[in-house]
Amino acid sequence: MNGNKNGSSHLTGRNHPLTRAFGLTSLFADFSYEMAHVILPLWLLHLGGEALTLSLLEIFSEFFRIAGSIAAGWRGNWLSAGGRIRLGYTLSMLASPLMGLATAPWHLIVLKSLSWFGKGLRGPSRDAVLSVLLPAPLLSASFATIRALDQTGGILGPLAAVLLLGVISSPEILWLTALPGIVCLWFVIRATRLAGEMSTEEPKRPVSSGLPAGTPPDRRLLLFLSSHFLIRMGLFPATLLMFEFGRNTGLDRLMGIGFVMASLAHVGTATFLSGPRKRSPWQLVMTGAILLAIALSGLAVGNNRTGFYLAGMILWGVSEVLVTVGSKSLVPLLSGESRRLDAYVWLEISGAGGMLVLQPFVSRLWDRGDAPAGFWMAAVATGIGILLLTAARRMPDKQR
Repeated sequence: MNGNKNGSSHLTGRNHPLTRAFGLTSLFADFSYEMAHVILPLWLLHLGGEALTLSLLEIFSEFFRIAGSIAAGWRGNWLSAGGRIRLGYTLSMLASPLMGLATAPWHLIVLKSLSWFGKGLRGPSRDAVLSVLLPAPLLSASFATIRALDQTGGILGPLAAVLLLGVISSPEILWLTALPGIVCLWFVIRATRLAGEMSTEEPKRPVSSGLPAGTPPDRRLLLFLSSHFLIRMGLFPATLLMFEFGRNTGLDRLMGIGFVMASLAHVGTATFLSGPRKRSPWQLVMTGAILLAIALSGLAVGNNRTGFYLAGMILWGVSEVLVTVGSKSLVPLLSGESRRLDAYVWLEISGAGGMLVLQPFVSRLWDRGDAPAGFWMAAVATGIGILLLTAARRMPDKQR
């Protein structure tokens, strides 16, 4: 693996075989579960669910995503990295078609929680494997390529579901998610086998310290994770932004256009970042956070005006990619290889925790009709995150 690890002249982060394999895995995974999730609210209502049920579904899912991340970094070799990745994708790919068999709202809560547990299990494990097996200069482009393919699946899945709505029933659409799910599992087997072959071509190096999950990171990484936690508070799910605009304006078509524009901005930014030009991970996260603060401020003063909503959605799509790719590329710079998996576990937990902490308060404000206050709260959290990120960047390595 020496040629690959040290950087063959023809290999880039975008065209590296491991990037392509995991990228196609991610594309078909997102195709499958986004195809399911776009009709999940309709199916939930059909089964007798209410708005509270939808909130519980999202809250439980994020908690189980955190639980999956903890399981990924738990002490002892209870499962290899490849095994954790395969198991994580398998759980998610099984959950989506099984939703078609649900007969009560709580069935959907259980199944989405299972899917998100798998997401938490596989995410840190995959990122740690990539960060160890690929040269550091290729990581940003690799993560960006995977992100672009991931979001492409996230566009194709809902599009397929929308085209099938009215032609076949919601349960039948959910059952059809098994088809891209099977393709996803085929690619993940190929990806993990390739990773195993690459790891045997050089001295074996651990991606986890073997310490209990939850072992505190060092000072500089901890400061970065704190900033990541705050910045993630402002990265509301796009569906939440759409729901708020659509509820207050009744402009369903424009609501959908906003989602499409955010998705295209997401894919375009990720594709741009996957190019050969090297970029500082610190700068990626900082730029993304600043754009996010601008987007949130614009949404706060926009008062559901169409131009502010569409601009905010575009900036959201760009900033989400910059923060995600930059954060994942920063972890190898802030952690040794023996603590790599632990660091990615903490990154996953800080991101999910940031979303869990603020969203219930913002949702309550929105229900009261005070949308600007919710956006300003998120903008302030993002601003504090930017300050902590600046402090972490300026901290000398010797203080780690």
